[in-house]
Amino acid sequence: MSPEPDDLQILISKYRTMGIEELEASINDWEKKNDCSIQQENLAIAKNELEVKYKERQEQIELLTKSLTSSSRIGRWISSFQAVINQFVDFKN
Repeated sequence: MSPEPDDLQILISKYRTMGIEELEASINDWEKKNDCSIQQENLAIAKNELEVKYKERQEQIELLTKSLTSSSRIGRWISSFQAVINQFVDFKN
């Protein structure tokens, strides 16, 4: 017996509102209790949603990394920090 399309949409919506850690914990729990085909289908949907969340997180990390490395403020901050370190080293010598 397969779930109805409306039920699947509700289930998918529920998974999308869960955080990664919550979804992982639920998947681990469901894998232990996996005793019927509906649960297997739900588990497959949850795993797919978790994979999507991981990809989104990785894309966000990459975007933030690019943004930080290309930011002139960060470059200026690093240059200023290096100058302070150099002055400190010169002062010690």
